Amino acid sequence: MKSCARIYKLARAARLALPLLFVCAIGFSLTSCGKGTAEFGSSADPSSDGGKAVAGASETEAAKGDRVTVEEVAAIAKVADRDLVDGWINGRDPRVFKSYYKTLTPMQKAQFAMAYHDMIEKSDQNLAQSYKTYIPYKKRVAFARNYWENSEFGAKFKSEIEKMQVAWIHESLLDGSELWWRAAEKRFGNAISSPAQMAHDVEQNMVSKYMEDEGTESTFSQQMTDKTKIR
Repeated sequence: MKSCARIYKLARAARLALPLLFVCAIGFSLTSCGKGTAEFGSSADPSSDGGKAVAGASETEAAKGDRVTVEEVAAIAKVADRDLVDGWINGRDPRVFKSYYKTLTPMQKAQFAMAYHDMIEKSDQNLAQSYKTYIPYKKRVAFARNYWENSEFGAKFKSEIEKMQVAWIHESLLDGSELWWRAAEKRFGNAISSPAQMAHDVEQNMVSKYMEDEGTESTFSQQMTDKTKIR
């Protein structure tokens, strides 16, 4: 009995300590985490010219080797476009697209991924600390819609029927985050902690379920009448 009680106490202590481990273990700014040090960021401004500018690190930053570049993300997209990738999102969903997004070049996908990462990085999201910091799905949609409507694909995006616009947005959000993350994994390798990986997976899972907050899921059909703009 005493042994069982001790095991229970240890398990309870570990459970309570987990949030603290999340906060302490993550020392870099990843798409999943939002705030953190600058070494994992990018320098794209998603609204500067409709997302058409090439996002990436400056020459100084690239020389330091401390930031993911658009070329690195494009290289990941090129391989992913060539091969059928199972378990692309959360080790579960394959990388299969139904919208026009699938026709974009690796560099075009990478440019969106970098811009999306910048938006996340500049927010207060820190899922390693609290799920309550999660950026609502509507805000992500507003960002993506603004990006695509003002990009070189603006006319094509606007000409699509509503459900295909919704699919385009959703696919680009999930794929963009995953492309950036995998480029970061390739660059930084074992320097990325397990809690950081978990935070990324949490974000992708929440986005895949169209979640507005930690307790509110949505569906594809519910997005059909929501064309929220960035305020």
